[in-house]
Amino acid sequence: MRYFNLILICCLSLSAVAAEPENLRSDKPLSPETWEHLRERLVLLNNISYLPTLLPIIMKNRHALELNEAQVSAFREWRRNHYQDMVDTMNEIIRKRIALTQSAVEPEVSAEALFAMQDEIFTLQRKLFELRLSCRELVTSTFTDEQWSNFAFIAAEDPQIAGLFVR
Repeated sequence: MRYFNLILICCLSLSAVAAEPENLRSDKPLSPETWEHLRERLVLLNNISYLPTLLPIIMKNRHALELNEAQVSAFREWRRNHYQDMVDTMNEIIRKRIALTQSAVEPEVSAEALFAMQDEIFTLQRKLFELRLSCRELVTSTFTDEQWSNFAFIAAEDPQIAGLFVR
């Protein structure tokens, strides 16, 4: 039953991310509502990554963060170039985790096959980590000290990331 619940949650996550309201590879700005939609969908997938998804929160609050045009353009460019690959990779990790879980209870599947499946998941997790690090690098290289302070204040109001700024 526990595995069924995991599979159900994963399937719901996949369907939640599959249909996006706007073309994410477009150069056009996304509305605050669309950034919020993306943030909500990524929350469903966040438990398979070790880095938080910050870009939707940053873009939703770009005015409060006082982002300059160069920053906004750079973040939009990152989204256009990497967002879909990130989501596709997350979805592939979910699919492979489901397959691994199902295979683990099949007596004819060897331990070597299970190790191979796990290695595929590790490779995908590494790819996802690298994608998210590229976004993190963009943020950390462009944010001013004041923007970091403003972001910490904004993050304190968001239950998904509020604990990140506690030291």
